[in-house]
Amino acid sequence: MMKTVTTLVLIVSISLYSCGVDDFIPSDDDSIPPIEYTLSTLTTLPIGTGGLDVDSYGNIYAGDFGVGLANINGSDIYKINPYTGNSEVFASLEPSGLTGNHFDTEGNLYQSNFGSSKVFKIDPHGNPELFTEAVALPTGITIDDRGNIYILSCQNGTITKFTPSGGSNVLASSSDFACANGITWVKDTGNLYVVNFSDGNVLQITPTGDVSILTAIPNSTGNAHITSFQGELYLTAASLGQIYKVSLDGESVEVIAGDGNAVNTDGNAKTSGLRTPNDLAFSPNGKHIYINCVANSGNSNELSPTVIRVLKRK
Repeated sequence: MMKTVTTLVLIVSISLYSCGVDDFIPSDDDSIPPIEYTLSTLTTLPIGTGGLDVDSYGNIYAGDFGVGLANINGSDIYKINPYTGNSEVFASLEPSGLTGNHFDTEGNLYQSNFGSSKVFKIDPHGNPELFTEAVALPTGITIDDRGNIYILSCQNGTITKFTPSGGSNVLASSSDFACANGITWVKDTGNLYVVNFSDGNVLQITPTGDVSILTAIPNSTGNAHITSFQGELYLTAASLGQIYKVSLDGESVEVIAGDGNAVNTDGNAKTSGLRTPNDLAFSPNGKHIYINCVANSGNSNELSPTVIRVLKRK
């Protein structure tokens, strides 16, 4: 009887093992399936498309650039509930065009004012104070893990670094900056990555300030902003109405959203439209990317009103 039971157990074990063997044998045909996204619209705001960021609680903050490039008069920052789309004015600054913004680890929002060449620091309660007016026509802002703040100048083609101790210096200056607009810092490399408003280039800047072209977005005549998540770059090709994912070595350049039509539509991200996407920011868990676009009802020469679009992983 014992021999029979032992034989039965052995047969069952062999059968179970055999059923699972194929699951663990790699095949030349095996590949990681591509990540797919859907696009939807969260809410509409009565502002122009400026900077966009998300706080540690998941709330979305959208700055008002103004009516358009010929009428830079935006002053308000809206706080948006990511679940309901309800919004309120979080802070009001000078009516001079709010461009890039970025949160620090203490919940302070740094906001650049393009027209006034000022950058403000806004506490979690919405109280602003002047941070600097040493950067001409400031655009993108990013912060590294040591608390250093980096601010782009569209006018001068520079990146100015501000240290937590209050010091500052021009980290990088280059003719490759063509109204450098968006900037992000990546811990994996320690480098800064920048996109230009006036051409399709994506630039890499080392900690010592060396500037090089990482890659170019095909057929883009202007990018808007850039962010990073888990070792990859994500940017808005505003002139193309598309969102791109770029590897840190610049070898992989992939469209993840936008069919190239300048009309906001919902559905599968690659076959849906984005109208002049400007900035983008990840939710804290990385499942959503929020994008501010010009609304379909906007005038063709204007940047308002704004719609907050949601790019969600399937």
